[in-house]
Amino acid sequence: MHSMALTFHPKSLTKMSVYVRTLTINDIDKIIELENACFPEEERATPAKFRYRLTVCGELSHGLFTLSKPHPDTPKGVSDFQPKEILIAMISATKTTSPVISEASMRIPHDLLEKYGAEKSTIVLPISHPPQASDAQDTGSAQPAADSQASTATTESSSDASKQAVKESTPTVEGHVEHGETVCIHSLCVDPAYRQSGYSQVLLRDFCQRMKDAGLSKRIALICRKETTGVYTKSQLFRYRGNSSVVHGEGSWVDMIYEYTTPPKGRGSAARA
Repeated sequence: MHSMALTFHPKSLTKMSVYVRTLTINDIDKIIELENACFPEEERATPAKFRYRLTVCGELSHGLFTLSKPHPDTPKGVSDFQPKEILIAMISATKTTSPVISEASMRIPHDLLEKYGAEKSTIVLPISHPPQASDAQDTGSAQPAADSQASTATTESSSDASKQAVKESTPTVEGHVEHGETVCIHSLCVDPAYRQSGYSQVLLRDFCQRMKDAGLSKRIALICRKETTGVYTKSQLFRYRGNSSVVHGEGSWVDMIYEYTTPPKGRGSAARA
């Protein structure tokens, strides 16, 4: 899926060109800086989570950028100024088999914590695993995170049985699930210096259209505070679905869902569209 250049002229800014592109691991410093500027410490995604998401499903993280400009008093033709990218807004996302955001979908799989620089918890939560070819009708017993579909789906040595879809509404699979049919937006944030200019809607609509056009998922899910639901209903895409079961930081969250009107074409990540 290729990045699409956009031009937007907000009322508060004059002819500022912006564009959307896929975020990469090279953007990690900008991403962390923006996340820290937008969320209180107890609600921020950790650097380890961003490293994990950018590595295993980077095609689901998008940024809205503009380019820096030289000082207006700089004489024309005498400057060696090189423009730099400025990250205005970003979306960080994964996929899951659950129809809504779950706490498990927000995690790094337990066996990958050290790889991405996160501390391992002393508690290993049991998670579901897909049915095997020999007992496709039997869901089996819960397995530790190291045996989860999330940690094996991306390995080349996985068997055909391990690649079978985990049934929807199985929220205990940790992290990104490649064949999941729900795209989970974990962060949507706009630099405070660029707010009140419509940039959240520019990025959100662009992201939703790309996910829908890719035909590889059925919906987009996110959680937000009840008082901020208007940010998402304003897009005329997301609908309020009640209180979320997620416990994250302080206070409660609500589920917001955008259901596509067209069925998915297949399975896999949006990068294959």
